[in-house]
Amino acid sequence: MKRLRRTHAAIAAVALAMTSTPLWAVPDPAWSIYARPRQLVSIGNHRHLNLYCLGSGSPTVILDGGLGNDITEWRKVHAPLAKTTRVCAYDRAGVGFSDPGPLPRTAAALAADLDSLTQAALLRPPYVLVASSLAGLHARLFADTRRQQVAGMVLVDPSFEHQVARYEAATPAYTAAAQSQVATLRRCAEALREGRPAAGSQTYQDCIGAPDEDLPTEVNDALAARITSDSYRMILSELQEFNGVSGDQVDASRRSYGAMPLIVLTAGGVGTRDPDTVIRTRIWTEMHDRIANLSSHGTNRIVANATHHIQLSRPEAVIEAVNEVVAEVRTGRPRRPATLTLRRATH
Repeated sequence: MKRLRRTHAAIAAVALAMTSTPLWAVPDPAWSIYARPRQLVSIGNHRHLNLYCLGSGSPTVILDGGLGNDITEWRKVHAPLAKTTRVCAYDRAGVGFSDPGPLPRTAAALAADLDSLTQAALLRPPYVLVASSLAGLHARLFADTRRQQVAGMVLVDPSFEHQVARYEAATPAYTAAAQSQVATLRRCAEALREGRPAAGSQTYQDCIGAPDEDLPTEVNDALAARITSDSYRMILSELQEFNGVSGDQVDASRRSYGAMPLIVLTAGGVGTRDPDTVIRTRIWTEMHDRIANLSSHGTNRIVANATHHIQLSRPEAVIEAVNEVVAEVRTGRPRRPATLTLRRATH
């Protein structure tokens, strides 16, 4: 559900602090493959998740996108990474070509779906989890509870537990923005339940959105057709649980990752002088430091000139980080100092 990229960007501290990096390009014909499901994997209860794997080798890299984003979010990094090892991207429940799932969509439910997918699709561990934004939360829960299967992680500008509460405590005006986001998702769920909005209408603009300019028309059309009331029910539930139970679940599961290779990528785009946004950006970076510190081989890297969607605005940074973690998993030797580098974005 690429058109909702702005939705999950809104939950990031830095999303309000950065100007957009132009992402447009001439549509790549090779990306026409995204116009249809790649492999619909049955995970039980008459549900299927769309899975797209490339390459071969171990460890298996699993790409997990942000709130409401389908596998096209990874289009600039998937094939390049597959030159090194097996790389699989998937659509979460209700997104892209995947079926909806049962409510509520907590971090535990999302981690359980990923567990079912890896088993049903016979994806062999060890895994390197690459998770963007909100997916960073349930990827950590998956790693916490399945430590023997997860050999490394790259978290791409990840969200963190009790994020909204932390922002509201530091900048009370954030409450209105958070409530507005939930209200918008609820309105779209209700509007799409009544039928398909007319192209060009305000509802279409708000709930379906504009096409991605670097994707072929057939891909944009196919994915737009998949956006339904059920899609919004899934996304709304993910967001509501993110603001509540999911954070509690990650708190309860948190553990040290020992010397597991772990790289957190923090978007360091153009800053703002707005005081509240500066405060939230500081919290965002500090929480990324804490996440990286869960491993003695963890680091938080500030990616200059990147938007929240680092895999689209600075794909080379994601490719480099994932390849580095894959190499560490294979050799057992760190390729960088095994100390946490504390860096702050300048805004």
